[in-house]
Amino acid sequence: MKLHSFGARGSLPSPSTRDFNTSIYGGNTTCYYLEAGPFRIIIDMGSGARPLGNYLMKEGEIGKSFIFLLTHYHSDHIQGIGFCVPFYIKENTFYIHGFTPEGRENVDPLKNVVLQALEEQQASPYFPVPHGLLPANKKYRAHNRMFSEVFYYVVNGEDYVYKPLADIEDPENYALKEIIKITTVPLHHPNGCLGYRVDYMGSSIAFCTDNEPFAFTNNKINTLCKDVDLIVLDGQYTAEQLAGLTQTFGHGNPELCVDQAVACGAKSLLITHMDPGHDDVKVAEMEKKCIEYFTKKKAKILNNVEFVKEGDSWQIS
Repeated sequence: MKLHSFGARGSLPSPSTRDFNTSIYGGNTTCYYLEAGPFRIIIDMGSGARPLGNYLMKEGEIGKSFIFLLTHYHSDHIQGIGFCVPFYIKENTFYIHGFTPEGRENVDPLKNVVLQALEEQQASPYFPVPHGLLPANKKYRAHNRMFSEVFYYVVNGEDYVYKPLADIEDPENYALKEIIKITTVPLHHPNGCLGYRVDYMGSSIAFCTDNEPFAFTNNKINTLCKDVDLIVLDGQYTAEQLAGLTQTFGHGNPELCVDQAVACGAKSLLITHMDPGHDDVKVAEMEKKCIEYFTKKKAKILNNVEFVKEGDSWQIS
């Protein structure tokens, strides 16, 4: 598998200005692209969805299927959907996964709640193109925000077929390259949030942002992301910020990310969701302190810690 970053900023896009440089770590909000054999997986569509769309067009990804894993509905994770060119190509198909927000369990049962949430952000007068009118074929699935679920996709010609856990008697009945397993990971964040673990051909990645740690590591992450090859965690704030007014905002700090990665037995850690008020100098300072903290822990399994830079890629094997 190969992971690409098209946006690692949190809360709000943060472009460079004359006296505030973000060109190293990037200013676009959350958007990642995961290549796993024949599977194309998008994780969130913040403002980084625009350069992602341009990349996919350049790569000739037209008439393709995409699995879109949406962590939650805050604007920095969905604001780029209407600017992602592949959504305007009718030959494309998007399998969109989200969760049922609190209070939406019985609202308009004829419409999927994921579709409802995405329609609302693109409704008039907030956006000129309604979500439902984006030409690409779109299919929606809502998961439980409190309890983990497991599902699969299998290759079907040039397309994918969704398979809930109950429909898979034995994954070994499928060709190894033609099946992928996805596990939802409930996280601690205002209005709810899902992380995702992806397992493919013996390799694994977990994407668990946005999440605010308590005084101890998240046991759901410890269990569901156990022994993962690569974990992506939210380290938006400094320890001093998290001890102050940013408590309850739903984000972590880099040192707690290290503790979490060690607790679940991850081999590598990427720290994402940089604060829009932190320029490259500040983020580099946080990364340096984080590496020092990691080095002192002398972790036996975790062997790599780094902050995400927009445009970087990582091979997962």
